[in-house]
Parts: sequence; structure tokens; C-alpha cells
Amino acid sequence: MKIKFDKIPSLLKNVPLSSESQFQESIKPKEGLVIAVQALDSEAKNNILETTDGRLGKLVTGDIVPAVLGKRRALKEYAGDIPSTLTMGDELYWLCESGLVGEIKGLNERWGIPMKVTVLGALINDGKTINMKDFAIQWKKDVIKSVPIVAVLATCMDSGKTTLVCKLADYFHHNGLNVAGAKLTGVAFMQDPFKMKDAGIGTVMDFVDAGLPSTCGNPHDAIAAACGVIAEINKTHPDLILAEFGDGIIGEYNVASILTHPSLKKHIIMTIVAANDLVSAWGAKLKMEEFGLPVDVFTGPVVNSQTGVDFIEKNFGVPAESNQHSIPKTISILKKKMKGASV
Repeated sequence: MKIKFDKIPSLLKNVPLSSESQFQESIKPKEGLVIAVQALDSEAKNNILETTDGRLGKLVTGDIVPAVLGKRRALKEYAGDIPSTLTMGDELYWLCESGLVGEIKGLNERWGIPMKVTVLGALINDGKTINMKDFAIQWKKDVIKSVPIVAVLATCMDSGKTTLVCKLADYFHHNGLNVAGAKLTGVAFMQDPFKMKDAGIGTVMDFVDAGLPSTCGNPHDAIAAACGVIAEINKTHPDLILAEFGDGIIGEYNVASILTHPSLKKHIIMTIVAANDLVSAWGAKLKMEEFGLPVDVFTGPVVNSQTGVDFIEKNFGVPAESNQHSIPKTISILKKKMKGASV
């Protein structure tokens, strides 16, 4: 059977889908499986759709689109899972703008109610179901060799990580370095990689390029995908990799698992943490010390005032700088780290 799509979401950016595809009614649910769904009632529902070109539009009632089964564990938005069984006519939730769908496990009521979609079937090609992992870069067990990596982390989502990455990228790009960007954890969303490109980063890759709709699944898969991304980026011969870790240091997205993987950790020359308040900054400092990766700079809302900067530097002994303006302190520290790494 064939089905015609009205729109194609960004999670399928690496999957060669046409506007019309074959599908089958039988479905064996698994992470990354591409299915066809139809949008149900869109009124007063969160129905934002990000297309493969990065445009943010709407999924409206009656739209037929391809979607991807996956997990999400956002504290501020939605949590969802892959259903154990799935048949044509079942209803799922639109868990993320990028085209992630699944069972709902929790929501933040201030964020709104996600749109429901009805399942039409699993997409097939040459008689085989389509999974986004089939079009991914190769996973790696370890990072054998890499240029220096700056790890940009946070205590929670929406704390200013991408803003900081872009400011660093803009400076070093305009000072002659080939800067690459990576987003190693989170849920699929193209807006952050696009911002990195706008800031002068030539090569930007994320876990979606490794075939994962999010990184809150199997930790071994998340690590292998991250190592694959770093290995692939190094093929472009950058001078520096700015690696953003979506979500928080503590959470369901396997940030800690990837960050502490020995073969990746040894290439990290600097860690920057965006924090929302003093308590979270203090907790991040302690947790990072447990990981053997002390915080080199604090940024984010906690230091958007001089009061926060002064308190952290006096009581935590860690440099701090707002990312709402120029960041000479952070740049100076990174320059010294890079010199020590012979970049």
C-alpha cells in the first residue's frame, strides 16, 4: 500500500523519503522505527512541527506525516515511551516538534497538551521496515583520536548552553580556527545545530546523525553514538570541537554516561556549566568533581548579574561569566587550555 505525506519532520533529515511511500499495517515497535501517522484534533494542542529544512510550522488536523518511535524524558515538557505493542488505529502523542511519537508518560501542564496522532502503519522499502538507524553514521566503542573538546553542560534544559557555544564559535572562527560542533545528548531538534552554523561552525553533527531520536534510551547505545559522532567530526580535520550536552548533568539523557566514558573524557580540555541558580551550580560543581572533570567556568542565568558572579567566584572558587554579552574571561581561559593542548 502507498501513502502520501503532507509534510516531513526533521527527524527524517537523513532518511531518503519521498512525498509518497509504501507502508504495511503490521508494526513491531522499536526505537527509530519510521511509521505513518495522521494528526487528530489540533485545537488548543501543542502541534508545532519542525521540517527537514528547519522551518517551524504546524501539524494540523488531518495531516499525514512520517514519524519516529522513541523516548523522551523532558522535565519542562513531555515524557514518553515506545509502546510494547502497536497496531493500525492506535493513538500516540506528538512528543517533540521534530517528529518523535510515543506513549505519554508525563507532561508539564504549563507547557500544554501534546497533539494526538493515529497510527496508519510502518513504512517499508523493498519489503523491509524503515528505521532511522539504517541511515546513520557508524557507531564506535571508543574515541581513539580527537582534537581537543570543550564540553558545554547545564544543570537543566534552556540554561544558555547554545548561546555560549555560539559566542565561542564566533570568536574562534573569526580568529582563524576551524571549529566544529557536536550535540551529544538530548532529543532531536534542529534549531540548536542551525544556530551553531550561523555562528561560523562548519561541521555540526548530533546524535540524530548517529540514528538516535533521543539519548534517553540504552546508555551503551548513547555512548557508541556519541563516540561515532566525535570520530566522524574528526574526519573533517577541525582544530576544536565544541560539544553541547543537551538536558542536565543529572537526568535521563545519559549525559553522565557519555561524559565519563574514558576514551571521550580524555579529550576534554575544558568544561563549562550553565546553571540557573546557586544551589544547582553548587551541585554541579560537586557532581563534576565526582566525574573527575572540575568546572572551569560557570555561565547561564545564575551569573547574569554581578551578584551571582561575585558569589560563585568567592565561595566556589570557579570563574564565572554571563553569556548575555561578550565573554572575554571564558575566551581567555579556553585560549590557555588550547595552548596547553598544543592547538
